[in-house]
Amino acid sequence: MYEHRYNQPERKFSTGLPIGVMLLAMVVIGGYLFVGSALSNTPRQQVATVLPTSVAPSN
Repeated sequence: MYEHRYNQPERKFSTGLPIGVMLLAMVVIGGYLFVGSALSNTPRQQVATVLPTSVAPSN
């Protein structure tokens, strides 16, 4: 239910803190992944894409 608080100003909520926390978390995770990939000693693997060949219809 709604409470009526007389003689008090309305509360104004700010979305700056949740958005700031979310952006900070994204930057920290990105930095963690970047540093982890830079420090890994495994050689880079090549990715090969194999496309299916079309088969001519036989009559």
